[in-house]
Amino acid sequence: MKNVVILFVFFIASVICLNSQNVEFTKENMRKDKNLRKIYKTHVKHGDDFYYLHDRGYLIALEHYLAAYNKHPNSALLNYKIADCYLHTLYKYKALPYAIKAEQLNPGVTYDLMYVVGMAYHQVEGFDKAIEHYTKFKQNYNGNNNDSLLYVAKRIRECLDGKELIKDTVYDLVDMGPIVNSKYADYVPLIRADQSYMIFTSRRPHKEMDTTSKKGRHKGGRLAAFDLEYYEDIFRTDHINDSTWSTPYRFDYNTDKFGVHDACVSLSFDGLTIYTYRPENEGDLYSSKVENGKWTETKPLKGINSKYREDHVAISFDNQVAYFVSDRPGGFGKKDIWKTNRISDDEWGVPVNLGPTINTEYDEEGVFIHPDGKTLYFSSRGHNTMGGYDIFESTFENNLWSIPLNMGYPINSPDDDVFFVLTADGKNAYLSSVKEGGFGMQDIYSITPFVKKKQKEFDVVVFKGLVIDKETRVKLNAKVNIIDNTTGLKIFSNTVDAERGFLVTLPTGRTGKNYGISVEAEGYLFYSENFDLVKKAGFKEYEKIVEMEKLKVGAVLTLRNVFFDFDKWDLKSESVRELDHAIEVLNTNKKIRIQIEGHTDSKGTDEYNQVLSEKRCNSVKDYLISKGFDPGRIAKVIGYGEAKPIDTNETDEGRANNRRVEFRLVE
Repeated sequence: MKNVVILFVFFIASVICLNSQNVEFTKENMRKDKNLRKIYKTHVKHGDDFYYLHDRGYLIALEHYLAAYNKHPNSALLNYKIADCYLHTLYKYKALPYAIKAEQLNPGVTYDLMYVVGMAYHQVEGFDKAIEHYTKFKQNYNGNNNDSLLYVAKRIRECLDGKELIKDTVYDLVDMGPIVNSKYADYVPLIRADQSYMIFTSRRPHKEMDTTSKKGRHKGGRLAAFDLEYYEDIFRTDHINDSTWSTPYRFDYNTDKFGVHDACVSLSFDGLTIYTYRPENEGDLYSSKVENGKWTETKPLKGINSKYREDHVAISFDNQVAYFVSDRPGGFGKKDIWKTNRISDDEWGVPVNLGPTINTEYDEEGVFIHPDGKTLYFSSRGHNTMGGYDIFESTFENNLWSIPLNMGYPINSPDDDVFFVLTADGKNAYLSSVKEGGFGMQDIYSITPFVKKKQKEFDVVVFKGLVIDKETRVKLNAKVNIIDNTTGLKIFSNTVDAERGFLVTLPTGRTGKNYGISVEAEGYLFYSENFDLVKKAGFKEYEKIVEMEKLKVGAVLTLRNVFFDFDKWDLKSESVRELDHAIEVLNTNKKIRIQIEGHTDSKGTDEYNQVLSEKRCNSVKDYLISKGFDPGRIAKVIGYGEAKPIDTNETDEGRANNRRVEFRLVE
């Protein structure tokens, strides 16, 4: 289809030029033609004032040049400048007819016209014509800037790569439509792991009443002086069903940043932490998180921000590793991807460059780490891109990143394709791009289903749920903790809103993982559960209603994260955290005593299981006393063996549920 468009544009331009003669805005021509002089003074001269400001001026220059073109289209230099302006904006695909006309009116109007014409063909996937013009530029170049020759050689390689990539249409890319996208720039889609909502950055106008103003003034919807576009702001759209999303509304986390840029760059998988970018201090990253149902004050990322530009970040599933983009010294190109480990809640460690497998001599951008903890997506102007930024995938295995894989066509195009995110199950992907036929300057696109086009299995479990009172069924605000029982690392710890509930993404890996969850609410016994995800490859999703029992006589506290080796009664080190937690909760009401009860599964004889359960209960009792728990509050120790199962003994999961220690609250 693109080739048909190119031929049509070429045909129209040829017809026009048959009866056209190049007339430039020279002093001699303007002396002879007063109308030409008027067009120059009214439009071209003002366009030139902005054109030579480069990035800051191309869009404004275009307005003046197009006005001049409407009155005098037969200037090769004017057509060249229009094409060049378009190639420096989000509307690169509009450059071709002007580039063709400039070439036909005067192929020697500027030394780099062939390069500009090549770029214009390149942007609409006219790779052969682009190579032809790039080659002409290279052959006729008589300057002494080797960088120019190196750059045009790169462009030719991009076209050759593009010809190969475009042969295999890998994905179905769908514009998210006029409900989500506007006629302005919409980009950086970020999704909660369960895809319940999306936030994104937009440069659309919006007006809101300033409640702090006594004069009833509006705030928002202001233009940035740099490019006369509306300031960046963050919007949210809710997933209604299938491909239907709600009308976007301003995402008000805790900022009142009207009249300055406020752009989102990352969202934690549970949606409880947002990472943003502001152009302060050359460009810095910030975060805000939900605590006790409210967003905290926005804070800079200490240890990541520097005196250089940091403009994108992605955080691992366990919130312990940050991958970020920076142009600081010590990299392989201007903008590289770096990695750092968390030191504390508010500080990160010394960054390490991700290395030459990922980073190139060109820019990298838009990094995203999947919840599986090992699959990295990022945009790059290097590697085998077909032009601009392309999106790549790399997997961390055997302590090495794999060679980045170009995600293919039409995810990638000759223009910039950035900010790719993927759902935890790997079935739906989103990205932002500029493509002909879009609704605005930059649009958000979806790839649904992603898994059918890109066969990759993600070893991830999503655990989500609500916390309720066991008796009244009322939803509760509660603190949820999830521990990696293998490493002792706290994966998730936050006070979650009653209505939102909790959502945690956990990588299982082909060898699996073992996790413990504990939930606590004021006035209630804490709840604990253990998930043994060994050898459960692929995506799994668990939904849980956590029923909390009030701290009162008769309630039973089941300790599912107290572990013993097979045929042993000595406490394993992983059990300490849960028992210490139990002591804290029980000490909130020292009038209540406990009865320690032990249970086994059905393996072994009745007599053996009875003795084993008693010995395990006594190990728990000894630990409590060693930690200062009043022995007088331990009313009794009872081993029930296999006599009181709460689940089937026919499955591994059922037997695991039956192996438990319980504290029964007594007077």
